[in-house]
Amino acid sequence: GQIYGDVLYFATEARAGWTHSDPRPFYFWGYFVGLNGIWVLIPGLLLLDACHQLATAQRSHDRPRHKGH
Repeated sequence: GQIYGDVLYFATEARAGWTHSDPRPFYFWGYFVGLNGIWVLIPGLLLLDACHQLATAQRSHDRPRHKGH
């Protein structure tokens, strides 16, 4: 949900021609892109980690079990 909201936030601003953001490079790249980008980066990394853990768990579950005699 966080990533979806951030994509909408950036997309609507891009579609509006960046009219609501400060045009000075420091503010645009530092504040608008940098600080808001954190809210895309961290959930994205957490999502990748969760997918990796789920795939690992599924592989271990799908592995055939050896019957002990």
